[in-house]
Amino acid sequence: MNKKLLEMKKNIESLYLHFPFCRHLCNYCDFYKKVPKNRDLELNDFHGYLDAAYVEHEKLIKKNGYSWVPLKTLYIGGGTPSLWGLEGTRYLESFFIKNNIQLSSDCEFTLEVNPGSWSHEILSEWRKIGVNRFSLGIQSMDGQVIKNLDRVHTIDDVYETLEYFHKENLNFSVDFMLGLPYSNDLKRDVISELKRVLNYSPKHFSVYILTVKNNYTHFAQLPNEEWIEKEYLDVADFLKNAGYSHYEVSNFALPGFESKHNLNYWKSSTVAALGPSATGFLAEEKIRYKWKTKEAVLEEEILNNKEFELEELYTSLRSIGINILEKIESNPQWNEVSHKWEEDGTAKISNGHLSLTSKGFLLLDSLMNDLFIKKLI
Repeated sequence: MNKKLLEMKKNIESLYLHFPFCRHLCNYCDFYKKVPKNRDLELNDFHGYLDAAYVEHEKLIKKNGYSWVPLKTLYIGGGTPSLWGLEGTRYLESFFIKNNIQLSSDCEFTLEVNPGSWSHEILSEWRKIGVNRFSLGIQSMDGQVIKNLDRVHTIDDVYETLEYFHKENLNFSVDFMLGLPYSNDLKRDVISELKRVLNYSPKHFSVYILTVKNNYTHFAQLPNEEWIEKEYLDVADFLKNAGYSHYEVSNFALPGFESKHNLNYWKSSTVAALGPSATGFLAEEKIRYKWKTKEAVLEEEILNNKEFELEELYTSLRSIGINILEKIESNPQWNEVSHKWEEDGTAKISNGHLSLTSKGFLLLDSLMNDLFIKKLI
């Protein structure tokens, strides 16, 4: 490997920041978050956490030969980052200057926003410091479905949010959820909901199937697998017909508006992370690290070659696909499996490249099982 290529692989050009505060703790969500009792005090503590985390993070990356370069992607998730407010924009500006973290001229800078948890003034300040992409936690366009989902926002908040982002001609993605409780009873018409969203011209959709444990409050009211499968495939067909590419299991984008940040995860690339419970990855060393929630301490996990290859295959299949000719060359049984998938309508093969269809994305775990049975992984 030449020196230039090695140096490129040692660059940190993507960063995830986790903001842990919410107005309300939804009963289905398993991301780390909390409702602050004393906002000013806890926000100061959070800023102190990030400052301390950066110091620890520098030790990790320097030990492994990495260095910061102007960021190509920056993603602030949560929690509800739009609640960070003006304090957040001021803190981040100072944080980046102090630590010499710069944004590239074409950096994709994403901020998650929930309906009812933002203001015109605050979003304007975020845009001034570089935010050029927003992820809106809409989840549904049905007021009763939103209530059943335990969201704190109302359907009026949803329409106000969509109207603002459309009027301002902003680049935004919409989060939508499937497989929700009482869907059968309500005869939820998710396609009708999506048609209403399309009136506001989102560039991107993230569509997630609700996944919960059996102690979930509405577990007995969840729809059956047949309902969920039909809902997912109907949504995939609808969005594709509307011009959105189904480029990852849960993600659809108009051409050129795929999430660059998330593609880094699916390509098993290096992504730095700061914040309580945030997870980062150093690709060259195969080091995954996760931050503790109470203190700025990270825990490292080094993947062995087998673990990394398995993860890389899984993330590739759920997004960009794989070079099937290389796989067949390494093991001829790939030829049998890939053609079976193609015949079943779960994959398509073109110019030596295999990628999954929407049906294949839905059945990804089953397809991985095919590979286990054939001892291909």
